[in-house]
Amino acid sequence: MHQDLIETEKKPNKLAFQAAIAFALYFFVLIFVFKFLNISPANTHLSTASKVVSQLLSYVPFFLAIVYVQSNHRKELGGYMSFGRGFSAGFKVAAYAGLLLFLLQVIYFFVDKSATDELLNAAIEQADGDEQKVKGVEMMRPYMGLFVGFGTAITYTLIGLIASLIGAAVFKKERPLDKD
Repeated sequence: MHQDLIETEKKPNKLAFQAAIAFALYFFVLIFVFKFLNISPANTHLSTASKVVSQLLSYVPFFLAIVYVQSNHRKELGGYMSFGRGFSAGFKVAAYAGLLLFLLQVIYFFVDKSATDELLNAAIEQADGDEQKVKGVEMMRPYMGLFVGFGTAITYTLIGLIASLIGAAVFKKERPLDKD
């Protein structure tokens, strides 16, 4: 009964939103660092090591943000947390981060037209001279920022869903029945 009262009073929303903002700002800075280092998703000639490092730099802080919110929310609840509550806390981070990453990527590709051109040139190169594919790629030009932002948002939200399930299983700790 006591745990139910604590759970109704304490919500992970503020903590999840703060973690999502911190991760989104980190991701935005990472975009510019990758641009400076000439690491681009459009570059098909990157070494395997560069691809692995860029993925680690992108996803490990995201997982850490989810774990941070789940563990701190459990502390807020007095050291006990249900699986559903842990999942909810982690998934809120993923959903907020997905939304913020969508907005940041749309802004980035609107402001930096060279990044859009780089992605489109790589897509045209992959079309291998097929006129239909090249025409389709050119038609996407005005909407490229939306496509990339939406893809990023969906990717991080789905990966965050899985990470939240795992984190909730790890951080779940039910209050014993004899403890009030």
